[in-house]
Amino acid sequence: MKIDDLLLLAQVHKAGSLSEASRQLDLPKATLSRRLTALETSVGARLFVPGASRLTLTELGEQLAERAARHHDDIAETRDWLSSREATPQGRLRVAVPAEFAMLVLSESLSRFVRRYPRVELEIDTTPRRVDLFNEPYDVAVRVGPVDEPDLVARRFMLLERGLYASPVYLQARPAPQTPADLAAHDFVVMTQAKEANKRRLQNGSQTVDIDLKGPLEANSIGLVLALTRAGGGIGSFPFGMVAADLEAGTLVHVLPEWSYEPLPVHLLTASRRLMPAKTRAFIDHLFETAPEWARSGLPGLPAGYGRSG
Repeated sequence: MKIDDLLLLAQVHKAGSLSEASRQLDLPKATLSRRLTALETSVGARLFVPGASRLTLTELGEQLAERAARHHDDIAETRDWLSSREATPQGRLRVAVPAEFAMLVLSESLSRFVRRYPRVELEIDTTPRRVDLFNEPYDVAVRVGPVDEPDLVARRFMLLERGLYASPVYLQARPAPQTPADLAAHDFVVMTQAKEANKRRLQNGSQTVDIDLKGPLEANSIGLVLALTRAGGGIGSFPFGMVAADLEAGTLVHVLPEWSYEPLPVHLLTASRRLMPAKTRAFIDHLFETAPEWARSGLPGLPAGYGRSG
């Protein structure tokens, strides 16, 4: 016995005739009749009174039709519920994002998201490891740096233009560098991961130069590197927008403003584009809509010469 045929029986009973049921279901009358005959065969009893002038169900047919109608209503309600969920972002949304990036770049956007979609419970996981979007319960991962997992769907979210910055306190003790070669006489506040690469490449148009990252201060947190740089510990490297407030306040100065590191991409990762829940689509759209202006263009968004030393 096919469940679909039982549901057809309920709809034929409700319509009152094969012709009307055929019209409502947009199903050929011959096909409908054949499937109802197959249902009778599978049940092993007549469901329609033979020879009646109009469609008339037997007692068993009436009972089956009434039972099937209840299931039909439940299915219709379930479809409505699913449509509602598809249209309205709701439920728990788990996002993996580097801690400092969440605090220094995304905090305002994340707060605005939950105000905008109050039925979504946003869970931010700042684990430093690369999460497995296929086998762990994460909906989105924010990746700073290149993406080398071809099975994931990666959407370019930002391009971080990174420059060199130092505090006025540090530059009072050391003359501000005028060329990349002058950096050899300066201390850096070094990100641990960057130090492992030994050298970093600065670029100015078509010109490039490799510099050594050395200094007495090293940390594996960009938030701490920023705090140490503000305190005069040395020269630090940050995305322009991350230090815009410091430049405006005068707590940091742009060093060698014509030179910068290769831009660092930021991607939003998901396991698939297909069957993406409304909450995930809404989150990704919201991040793009609320991205800082400096990240949208990949430029600092500051007046020419702003914050430059010398």
